[in-house]
Amino acid sequence: MTVSPATDTLLSVLGRARPAREIAAQGVAARDFARPMRFGRERTAALRLALKRLLPALEKRMDEMVGLRVVFELGELAEVDAETLFARPNDTPCVLRFRCQKAPAWLVWDPAAAVSVVQAIFGATGAAEAARKLSPTEVRVATQFLSEIVRAVAGALLLATSDFAFVQASPELGTWRESGHEASAHRLEVQLVMTCGSEASVLHLYFPGVEPDVAETLAALPGALPAHLERVEVELSACLEGCEISLDQLLALEEGDVIPLAARLGDPTRLCVEGLTLAQARLGSHRGRLAVRVERVSVQPESTA
Repeated sequence: MTVSPATDTLLSVLGRARPAREIAAQGVAARDFARPMRFGRERTAALRLALKRLLPALEKRMDEMVGLRVVFELGELAEVDAETLFARPNDTPCVLRFRCQKAPAWLVWDPAAAVSVVQAIFGATGAAEAARKLSPTEVRVATQFLSEIVRAVAGALLLATSDFAFVQASPELGTWRESGHEASAHRLEVQLVMTCGSEASVLHLYFPGVEPDVAETLAALPGALPAHLERVEVELSACLEGCEISLDQLLALEEGDVIPLAARLGDPTRLCVEGLTLAQARLGSHRGRLAVRVERVSVQPESTA
């Protein structure tokens, strides 16, 4: 994503970036704009604490479930853009797809590690196996095993999960856009380092619906708008539902033609300013004119397509 100077200024005004004087005094840190940054230190620390407290009970549950000693260690917590998750094709994906807060979510596992752990659950011993697709019976065991882990981690994050499906083909992975108009590409990545017998691997869990701490966000906002920015004008746009037409219809358009849109009164829409989604709104009317009602303010950059 390319960030314009105007967007940088707007982010600064809204408390999403530090003033230039402060940056110059402390030095400039490299920033990968493909990785979202919504959570502050306090929110991240609270999430880590909740997840660490979960691990002993999860280890006990897995021991009872599969009859093996399973040890978990919390790895990195990160914010990611779901648009980039499966950008690199994998001939043998090993993914548990599920719904979280009614949005698509995933657990990604190394295929070779999956084969070894599932075989260990069945009681097999010996050298580690190469990556391959799991058999239907192995898929059922892996789904049950991983679903238990996902439910436990989601519970620590106060999230609800459902519709678990084990995926071994890239076209079946799905996309974050499946949750409709209010879909968000933002995901919290939870890395769990899992040791099962002699096999150590990392589970990458991607959860939607984890929000930043409201009090922390409000505290980061400036107390007042700088005087030199008070009269700066920005363009506010409401993004309405479009329509599909064929190429020959597009080329045949003439002045005066009417193109009906799919948007109707009451439909959700987004308010955008300088490439930022400023708020979620709903289409309506006011005093005979088309209008939108703001329902939720949440400043974030547009997701890369």
